Amino acid sequence: MRAAILALGLAACSPDILSGSYLCGPEQSCPDGQACDGSNNTCVIASTAKPFACAASDEHEPDNTPAQALDVGTFACVSTVFSEHGCLAAGDTQDWYTITAPTGCTAVAINIRVTYPIAFETIGVNLADANGTLIASDAPCVVAGTTADDDRCLLQTITPGSTYKIQVKPAGGGDCDGNCNFNRYTLAIQLQTP
Repeated sequence: MRAAILALGLAACSPDILSGSYLCGPEQSCPDGQACDGSNNTCVIASTAKPFACAASDEHEPDNTPAQALDVGTFACVSTVFSEHGCLAAGDTQDWYTITAPTGCTAVAINIRVTYPIAFETIGVNLADANGTLIASDAPCVVAGTTADDDRCLLQTITPGSTYKIQVKPAGGGDCDGNCNFNRYTLAIQLQTP
């Protein structure tokens, strides 16, 4: 009798993970019988999983060279956070953005954060001059974001009145051995006093 009660108690405590109840882990990891849904990064019943696709609103093509960079607009010497959603589809090697630092600032720094789901390829961010020559590369963020996402940050003093390019690119790794070499991201930019 005691063994039957113990077996019943163990069965009642075994986890039953519902389809769509949580986000995919690194490299599309999900519980047995589930797969990562590429449309929303959740673990679902394998037969219902959809492939990854970039939303049309997240694509800014052509944006694969510094000359094609998407202009993110005008900022004040100390600005609010500008946020832009983007997507690197399979085979998309980079997205570029351009920003011109405002004039009249005593000193100005650019603070950049790129946030992306851990389910797919890791992403990095670089700062370049107007010609695309690298100035600074990202590092782990001092204050991390959510556990479902990963992020990289870059803080760099810049020259007022100068134009800069921001490169978002695959960082290498975390791409399911080439089977999930894509990802969505959010790029956040803020100017501040260094």
